[in-house]
Amino acid sequence: MPATDHDASAKHAILETAQRLFAEEGFEKVSLRMLTQEAGVNLAAVNYHFGSKEGLIDAVVGAYVNEVNAGRLEALSNAEAKAGSKPLAVETILDCFMQPALDAVRRSPLTEKLFFRLMGRCMNDDRGLRGMPEAAIKGFQDVLTEFPRALQAALPQLQRNEILLRLHFTVGVMIHALMNTDVLQCLTGEDDLGALTRDQLLAQMKVYGAHGFTGPPLPLTPTP
Repeated sequence: MPATDHDASAKHAILETAQRLFAEEGFEKVSLRMLTQEAGVNLAAVNYHFGSKEGLIDAVVGAYVNEVNAGRLEALSNAEAKAGSKPLAVETILDCFMQPALDAVRRSPLTEKLFFRLMGRCMNDDRGLRGMPEAAIKGFQDVLTEFPRALQAALPQLQRNEILLRLHFTVGVMIHALMNTDVLQCLTGEDDLGALTRDQLLAQMKVYGAHGFTGPPLPLTPTP
């Protein structure tokens, strides 16, 4: 049976409300009762479009994570095509990794603050990687193939495992910064910190990340 305008409207309302509530409260705290009341739909509509709360979470996580990871891979491919045979600068690689997450704000119906919280929750979901949709897992696997390859070309002195660890640390910085943009401002009273634009935040994270990657190699095997 073809979807009706009412079906499409209900699905849009459910997704938009879920995005906002998940960003504000987290995935575990949002009940279907809360969600249906806020969206103005009944439980049958959620089950019809998404099957369950888990299916709805998968739809929200997949939409944001897939978009960001696809943007990362496209940006890296374009940068490498432009560079030709030369390795990319670490800052350029980090720009390709970070910028798509911030660009996605412009396409989101959420406020910037809520979007950052949702992205942080998507990346730090208590269900872990196993709870993500298969397409999202595949996207992360592609990112963790292509970006370490580009970083190793730029930093041949580092072992692949070191690069993976430092990329892992970089993701941690991004998650914390996206979820807690106002924490430092609240704790210090420095109002200027809360007024940082997306581009300024990106520039600070890139500088921090680049210095982390260009630090000296460290042994990864236990010392006696």
